[in-house]
Amino acid sequence: MDLVQLAAGKTFSSSAVFLLLTVLLLAAARRVSTAIILFSLQSAIITAQVMATAYTEKSAEAWVVAAMVFALKVVAIPSALLWLVERLKSPRAIQPSISSAKAVFVAALMILLSYTVVQPYARESRVPEDALAAAVALILTGAFLMVSQRKAIMQIVGLLVLENGIFLAALTTTFGMPLVIEIGVFFDLLMGIFIMGVFAFRIRDTFEHLDVTKLRRLRG
Repeated sequence: MDLVQLAAGKTFSSSAVFLLLTVLLLAAARRVSTAIILFSLQSAIITAQVMATAYTEKSAEAWVVAAMVFALKVVAIPSALLWLVERLKSPRAIQPSISSAKAVFVAALMILLSYTVVQPYARESRVPEDALAAAVALILTGAFLMVSQRKAIMQIVGLLVLENGIFLAALTTTFGMPLVIEIGVFFDLLMGIFIMGVFAFRIRDTFEHLDVTKLRRLRG
């Protein structure tokens, strides 16, 4: 095995640690811009994993997917979200429904649960346990952000983190989906972010805030 192949293997195995670190940092984040930057960093780590897979599997399609992940999730979507935050002119504080300490504790429990759940499957299927646990942790963290955050922008970030987890799970267990399916998923993701951005503008213009919990008063 040459040095490049060794580096590719180490990248895929050790990057799970950095992904789990982003999970804890997202739980502790107190500014919307910080959460968006953490999502971009998380996507950059996943891009490195896709590149490592592309090299070890000699897959041209994987190189295309890596370029798409970098262009969309590392550059385009974070830039669009930061622009959206500027245009909405809402308070930059996240204002979660629970404290930072409790959120970090919940995130740590989700990481522990992820390792417990994936351990039997990882041993039986001979897939990287750390990477699969990180994927499950991202899915759980994304869902947690969507239900625990009050601001619409943070719920969008939660959806993006959840999608990162699903993508990483597919990459870990099947070495990625076919290119056509990946393009379709990315297109759906872009359309979803666009629609959510429109709804965020409508919520701000109508209610002069982005706290979605206050919308519960509209229930009949």
